[in-house]
Formats: sequence, structure tokens, C-alpha cells
Amino acid sequence: MEQKKLIIILADISGYTRFMLENQTSAVHGQLIINGLIESILEQVDIPLTLQEIEGDAVFLYAAHPGSEEAWNAVVEEVSRKLGKFFEAFIGQSGMMIEATPCKCAVCRNADQLGLKIIVHFGEAVFHQIAGRAQVSGADVILAHRLLKNSVAAHEYLLLTGQAYATIGGRLPGTFDHHEETYDGFGAVPLRIRFLTDDFIRARDAVYALPESDLKAAAREYAKSAKSRVVFGAVLQQLRNPVRPFTWMEKLQMLLASAVASPLGFFVMPRVVARQLMARAKRRDSRVAG
Repeated sequence: MEQKKLIIILADISGYTRFMLENQTSAVHGQLIINGLIESILEQVDIPLTLQEIEGDAVFLYAAHPGSEEAWNAVVEEVSRKLGKFFEAFIGQSGMMIEATPCKCAVCRNADQLGLKIIVHFGEAVFHQIAGRAQVSGADVILAHRLLKNSVAAHEYLLLTGQAYATIGGRLPGTFDHHEETYDGFGAVPLRIRFLTDDFIRARDAVYALPESDLKAAAREYAKSAKSRVVFGAVLQQLRNPVRPFTWMEKLQMLLASAVASPLGFFVMPRVVARQLMARAKRRDSRVAG
């Protein structure tokens, strides 16, 4: 057991759970979306970041002090770069999901209300093991998690504690506003926040800037989410940890839907999505030209 400096990053996807309550289709599609978005974030995770936990719809990452200040500076620089990559990956994936889905269920219909908030805190933690698994704990880990519950009304933002902003704020693009939250045991916590709503709007518009061949390729990639094994995995997650209690009939319908998802994904979905995207692109071009 030892105590080290570390960077704590919590990436939290918000705004989808209430729509998952409508019916079993929305529950499964909500699970598919959350899985796809988390995977888009995790693809950016490598050294020096460590995945500590996937906590429902949040990802808990950290980067530990490697032992020398020179190496620590390199870690800070790399983490600063990866923060931008997280948003690029998430926004790109969510932009395609929002624009490409042909589904009319509550989750897919309201996918534009999904958001990403990232909390970054610099502090110290105790590094130890429980049942052979590495764990980090301490007051700074608790504070970072408390910050997920805050008074910020927006769905898309990057929130840095004062310690984090002092260290990496100058390396990050955009404008950070002053903010403050108060928590029992911690008192007033000075923060900096950068809102990202405009970034999401630009990402959705960027889908339609793609050449037709790239649009079709993007549609095929998106359609992979309809593969049977992917849908079945989401169904199992909802059966094990349901967003609400489901009747036996709803559970059966979930399983049947996953059984027919494979041919849908391979043959129907790519064509439907590609036609939809190209039709929307043409309508946008006509409005701009007019």
C-alpha cells in the first residue's frame, strides 16, 4: 500500500436513462448506445491512463505519478492530449448515432439529448489491492465522484478542479469559465468549466460534409451495432441489471429481437441508414442553396 499523486478522470454519459423506461425496445437500444459510446471512449485509453472501473454509464480512469518529475510532466502532457481525443471520439460516435438511426423508439428518437461530462481532478490516492485487483481510494477520489453531482445545467462540458486547471488548463483549447460547488466535508470547491454544446452541433453537421462514399462506409460501420451478438449482449445486460422491472413477455421479446438482429444488421440496416443520411444531406444542401 502506498500513496501517490494522480490524475483522476471521470467520463459520464448522461440523458438517456429516462427514455429507456418507455418499453423493452428503448431499454435495449439505450444499452446499445451506452455500450457504443463507452467503447468509443475506451478506444482512447492506453498508457499512461488506467481503467479503474466502468460504473454504469460512467468511466473511471486515472494516471499515476511514475516516480520522477520529468516522467510526470510527460504524463500530464499526454493526458491533456487525450482529453481532446475523448471528446472527439464521443462526439463523432454520438453524431453518427443521432443522425443515422432509422429507429423511432424513445431512446433513438431523443438521442440528441445525450451528453458527455468529464470531470478532471489532480490529487493523491492510496494505491492498494483487494482480492488481487489494484484499487485507488482516498479523499480526492471521493471528491471527483462527488463532482458528478453538481449544479451545472448543461449536458456537455469539461469540468476541472482548481488543481487540475492550474496544471493542464493552459494546454487545453477553448475558454474555461469560473465555477464553484460546495460539498459536505470539502466546503467550497473552486472549478473551471468549458461548455461543449457547440462542439456537438458541429459534429452532427460534419456527418453531412462527408463524401457519399464515406457516408455509405459510415452507415455500414453504424449498422454493426445491429449484429446479433452485440444486441444479445445488451439484452443480457438489461436482463441482469434492468433499468426497470420487465414482464416475462417483455423479456421474451428482447431475446427474440436479438435473434433476428443479425440479418437486419448485415442486409437491411446499411442500406436504410445510407439512404436516410444521403436524403438528409440533400435536403440540407437545398436549404443552404435556397
